[in-house]
Amino acid sequence: MEHARLDFDDLQAFFLVAETGSFARAAQRMESSKSIISRRVARLEATLVTKLLQRTARGTHLTEAGASYYEQARQAITQLECAAENLIETTADLAGPIRFTGPVSFGYHYLAPVLAAFAQQYPRIELDIEFSDETTDLIGGGFDMAVRVGELGDSSLTVRRLCHSGRVVVASPDYLASHPPIVTPADLNQHVLLHYNGSQTQDLWRYSYQGETHSLKIKPHMRSNSAAMLMSAVKAGVGVMVMPVYITDAALQSGEVQVVLPDYDWGVAEISLILPQGRNATKRVRSLVDFLVQKFHKKFG
Repeated sequence: MEHARLDFDDLQAFFLVAETGSFARAAQRMESSKSIISRRVARLEATLVTKLLQRTARGTHLTEAGASYYEQARQAITQLECAAENLIETTADLAGPIRFTGPVSFGYHYLAPVLAAFAQQYPRIELDIEFSDETTDLIGGGFDMAVRVGELGDSSLTVRRLCHSGRVVVASPDYLASHPPIVTPADLNQHVLLHYNGSQTQDLWRYSYQGETHSLKIKPHMRSNSAAMLMSAVKAGVGVMVMPVYITDAALQSGEVQVVLPDYDWGVAEISLILPQGRNATKRVRSLVDFLVQKFHKKFG
């Protein structure tokens, strides 16, 4: 049987449509037209004698065969790309782009100085950094790596633990002085509660006390995926909130907020570095991974 002859541009068009869910967005990424992308995908399907993509009113999706082919072909192409880049990097200083994303508050206070130090050490590596509290699609957004806070749901990602941060309940002195005392977690539901969507998706605050774990069902008066906005509201006396210490630390030190229920353990927020499978194979990406892990392990233990 004669082997199918594949066109790498056809493969790239298919990968981008699969990753973005759109022929139009794939065309933008390839600096091409939607009709050319459509023809390339159709030619690949004809070569493989298999339907890879299904168009519906809600978008473009992989067929079962398409999903299987995508996973195998993407890994193979990634390995080829990495082999080529590693060959180049063996004869020159590390160079080329790295696209990186992370959460705003942690990014500004902790990632920014480390990334600046990395940029000074590797001046030929081009860092493209995006801080956002949205959960970004790494593959669709073309990111090489991301920092995530909290639980990770996608098992297809490569994960390196950076550090963790304890959680505390905080409120402003003015708020606490003008509202009933908070003696136990049960008292919290008599107060104005603010909820950070980025750390817990359900309206539950989990805590431990004297070796037992409990869950408190809450009804937030305000919720957001922006930690900075919620901290501003807490400092202004709007209400009470559970947040990682790395977000509350500056306000605690300045006295703008104070810890409530300090005898209760509100858990920790795991902070992880994640990469799409295969993306950490290039030397420049590995260099940033190792740099971040080393710096954060040294700082946080």
